[in-house]
Amino acid sequence: MKNKKYILIFAALLLVLLAVPVWGRAGGGGSSGGGGSSSGGGGYSSHSGSYRGGRGSGIAGMILQAGVVFFAASGGSIVLIRKARAARARSRKAMAFYAQMGDNWDYREIQKQVEETYFQVQECWRRMDVTYGAPYLSQELMEEFDSKLQWMQVRGEAVVQRNVRLLSAMPVYAEDHPGEEYDAIWYLIHGKMTGYYIDVNTRKVVRGNTRPEAFFEYWKFVYRGERWVLQEIRQKDEMDIDALSQGTV
Repeated sequence: MKNKKYILIFAALLLVLLAVPVWGRAGGGGSSGGGGSSSGGGGYSSHSGSYRGGRGSGIAGMILQAGVVFFAASGGSIVLIRKARAARARSRKAMAFYAQMGDNWDYREIQKQVEETYFQVQECWRRMDVTYGAPYLSQELMEEFDSKLQWMQVRGEAVVQRNVRLLSAMPVYAEDHPGEEYDAIWYLIHGKMTGYYIDVNTRKVVRGNTRPEAFFEYWKFVYRGERWVLQEIRQKDEMDIDALSQGTV
């Protein structure tokens, strides 16, 4: 019973702390915008094989494997956050320099708009109403969201979101160009929520996880109509933060 308890504890930690795709979040948990769109489901598989150590050693092995996965994943997140903080420091210096030439580069105002956009865009996705997110999305991303949401309606799916949280939002690359419409900022978004899809007729879960999940995403903002709007979402494993912070996306 004691070994079983340890296994359950490790499993719970893995489910809560690992940054895995959340299908019920904005954009469907896949890429969006200029990076294209993708979607797919994650799954678990189990393999049974013969072993000589008996039940005790098998349980110990499972605990060890869970521990290795847990520490590897959490270690990866720690490295990412450390790199993001360094990139944030560089980005803030760049934004302070750009602010001398354009009044759209005030860091506090940008941070406020990014945080507001995060929650409003998630609500847009939950409502399945692209017009709700119109003030916060570029025209290109609005069209992509609208296409995805219409297809979900054809399939008879609805979004369920609960306990939407923003753990951090850090600028990791900023670029200024002649003409404000070409200015852009990349943010590393660290969020957490419960998000999944249900069949509108049966109310059964068809995609996603009913448990809360954390995630990292890269959000690109561009300046349109006197505010910063979301243009693109990419997943953590689709970008190299070192390359991004150097401007080589």
